[in-house]
Amino acid sequence: MRPVFALLAFASGLALALAGCSGSKPTAGTLSSSAPVPSSSASVSPSPTVTPVEAQVEAAVRTYYAELTEAAQTNDTSVLKTLSTQGCPCYRPVRVIDAGAKRGEISPDATWTVESVKIKKILDRTALAEVHYQVSAYDVVNKSGGVVDSYAAKKQHLDLSLVRSAAGSWILTNVINLEG
Repeated sequence: MRPVFALLAFASGLALALAGCSGSKPTAGTLSSSAPVPSSSASVSPSPTVTPVEAQVEAAVRTYYAELTEAAQTNDTSVLKTLSTQGCPCYRPVRVIDAGAKRGEISPDATWTVESVKIKKILDRTALAEVHYQVSAYDVVNKSGGVVDSYAAKKQHLDLSLVRSAAGSWILTNVINLEG
């Protein structure tokens, strides 16, 4: 496996996903600090006991993985770049996708699907979310359609740390693999 795509494989281990398989593409955006933000999936609604801030954190997590899917399928990382800090392992896919794009490589069938998001803790401007997700099997293909690399489907269980930016949006800052 080529080193750059080893990072993409690692990134797929970090990925969470398209919210709930609703069939519609979630839209990314800045999350307001003052009002609840709906989940990026019409089929997944916060329970009545979820606070507006918890809903914002969940929406930020789901938005990240929806944009990871979009970036992998289109090579457009412009939104994905804004959803995590450059020091977070969740930023690695940006570098990998951008490098592959320069070589004319893309992953048109890669999808990340969030199975669950549990907000474990929110303290001031920080949050911790436990996430279960799956990534589809996919190929990395070159300009002529030749398969450069293939990845098997897998499931992952992570804790994600987030921080609220000065603008009010929640940004991923760290990942802990809970599967060891």
